[in-house]
Amino acid sequence: MDRVEKRLDATLKIVQTGMKMLVKMEKENSEFRKETREFAAETREFKKETREAIHALIDAQMRTDAIVSALGTQVAELGTQVKALGIKIDRLVDGWIGGNGSGRGRR
Repeated sequence: MDRVEKRLDATLKIVQTGMKMLVKMEKENSEFRKETREFAAETREFKKETREAIHALIDAQMRTDAIVSALGTQVAELGTQVKALGIKIDRLVDGWIGGNGSGRGRR
């Protein structure tokens, strides 16, 4: 009988040790699931912030493109006006030179 009791005691110790290990593993698993949920929440927030930043950047780039396009149009118009003004100045100078009686042409 002593031998059976020793074996039962050894088996009981093994079961108790296994139960302690199981409780410890369940606690670690619970902590891991909690950390995973927190990480997922942080990832969702980061994704939202990134998306907002990208959209803001796109909007800013579109505004910049519109401004650059408008400035390009204005520069082209100014170029046309400068060219027309240059022609008028050339005509005026030619009129002065040709009308003063010196007989010299424009240099």
